[in-house]
Amino acid sequence: MRFAYADVRQTDAINGTELIGLTVEHDSPDIIAEYAAICTEDGMMLWERDVHTAVPMASITKIMTALTAVDSVDLETEMTVSSNAAAVGGSTAELRAGYTTTLQTLLYGLMIPSGNDAAVAIAENIAGDEQSYVELMNQKATELGLESTHFSNVSGIEDTDNYTTVSDCLKLTRVAMSDLTFRQIVKTQETTVTIGGVETVYTSTNLLLETMEGATGVKTGFTDAAGYCLVGSAYRNGIELYAVILRSSDEQSRFDDATTLLNWGFEHYRPVELINAAVPVGTVALTDWIDKSVEVFASGPVIVDLFDYDGTITQEVQLSDHEGSISKGESVGSIVWSQGGEVVASIDIVAARDVAKPDFLQGLGIAWERFWGGFKDQPPHEESQIYLPREFSVPDPLAES
Repeated sequence: MRFAYADVRQTDAINGTELIGLTVEHDSPDIIAEYAAICTEDGMMLWERDVHTAVPMASITKIMTALTAVDSVDLETEMTVSSNAAAVGGSTAELRAGYTTTLQTLLYGLMIPSGNDAAVAIAENIAGDEQSYVELMNQKATELGLESTHFSNVSGIEDTDNYTTVSDCLKLTRVAMSDLTFRQIVKTQETTVTIGGVETVYTSTNLLLETMEGATGVKTGFTDAAGYCLVGSAYRNGIELYAVILRSSDEQSRFDDATTLLNWGFEHYRPVELINAAVPVGTVALTDWIDKSVEVFASGPVIVDLFDYDGTITQEVQLSDHEGSISKGESVGSIVWSQGGEVVASIDIVAARDVAKPDFLQGLGIAWERFWGGFKDQPPHEESQIYLPREFSVPDPLAES
């Protein structure tokens, strides 16, 4: 996927490299949102736009509401919906005063239809009242190092004291998505729950779950101040990526923006096979013999997730001649791969077969042959060989064309 006419802004960066001044061929994703980013599971920022500015987050707040809940009480804890919770306006989980259900069911009502009533019900049952629960959320934010995030309510209704940054939001999402219960809930497109004897169908507000390959979550949000927001995630080929969209222009654009970012991420951050264990690396000379060597292989396959913007892969092969007998699987060297000056993988090189050292009579014959060969400038033994190139291409898209 190419973005030949991307709207590159002053704060846009790929893996920390600012994009202003680079040519349009450098493939920046083209999105509308004012604040956005995409990162890997371990927090590597692939692309970013104004990620440190604190802005309203709307119902993205509910990620912290849910995480605080699952960290506080058992999922089967019974909870009763108060008249206060049932009366909360905005998006709803259709709760009624007096309904009794479990925390787990309320979490589905919180995250799938984005129920403000479910948020308040959870808060009241765990902490006694909403503001006491908000204190727990802010304590959790401090524990997680969310330095530019503050919560003033549990649902994300408009309040100037309820804000986050894209960077903090990604950090929070990564932690939340490490919880199996949270993951299961936010990847659910539709479910039926029974609360107070009444069956209710919850349908997710997150259209990515319908439209995007491998979508795994997470949460939508909207207020007039926050604009259209989305935390989206997807899993493909063993890789999960997270995208945050804050203040996109309209409801559909937030999904389009997240789709663009996630597809761009999977295009550029992907598994790369560095070595195939079935392909010989070279040969090692057996110095006790004149004409014997043994093929050597990597001790296993090496597949690493790499970002092509980090540049070309270099591989350093350490392989030396071998004295004495050698056994199949014996280590005779190593391969180290680097990208951008940092080691990304390493593996041992091993012998493909057993070869015994010469016996006494064979040794005498070899010594005699070497003696006469010396007069003819013949080498005393075979030379070790390396078949691998020193580097191979994972092209750097930021390199000048």
